[in-house]
Amino acid sequence: MKRRVRDISKFQINLNIFKLLSILLIIIFICFTPLVIQSAVKISKIECSSQLGQCDDQIINSLELIVNNNLRQGKTKAKEILDQDLQVSSYLIQYQIPSTLKIDIVIKKPKFAIANSNNQIFLIDKDFKVLNITDKTELNVLKNSNSDYKIGDIISEKDKFALILLEKINFLYSINESIIENDYIKVKIKNYPQTLFSAEGDVDFLVGSIRLIFSRLNDEAEGIRMNEIREIDLRYKNPVLRKI
Repeated sequence: MKRRVRDISKFQINLNIFKLLSILLIIIFICFTPLVIQSAVKISKIECSSQLGQCDDQIINSLELIVNNNLRQGKTKAKEILDQDLQVSSYLIQYQIPSTLKIDIVIKKPKFAIANSNNQIFLIDKDFKVLNITDKTELNVLKNSNSDYKIGDIISEKDKFALILLEKINFLYSINESIIENDYIKVKIKNYPQTLFSAEGDVDFLVGSIRLIFSRLNDEAEGIRMNEIREIDLRYKNPVLRKI
């Protein structure tokens, strides 16, 4: 009887060991199979798209360097390329059978634009960093002949001040043209006189001042009418109104 009990105990121990080894083998299989697959599969095709459609040529050309790498290396290199691209806000990398790497990216949208005397237009994001340089845009363009930036640069304090000011003015009115000239900003507002602003100071004070002046010039009870004024100068302590 005792021998039988010992045999049963030995069998149970062997069974438990077998179960543990089986579980361990399954865990090893689950953990290492993806690594083996990622090392064995070679990328032969890259598909890249964004919220704007197909990725631009610059991004596609960079990603083409991944072709012929294995899946693990391809994903790593794709992340490095996209992390370094200032235009890319976020991305998702997916493997598609048999050998395609599908990449969906979100492109940062430029918020501002500045043009210099060489007809270069610097596209700028909400953090005032230069995203790209182009020769055309649908954004309102601030003209500053002295602006000269590279992709990735943070713009000057003067340009930053002007863009913040113009954004707030454009929210209230429609700006036709804006130019930085030396120490002031010249703004042509649709249906209103040309206005000159200081290139530094309190943005909210300047915006409040122009709103008050426009309101009074539109008030028929006041002596001076809007159509009598050709220019408003806010560079001084007291506003200067120049007649036609």
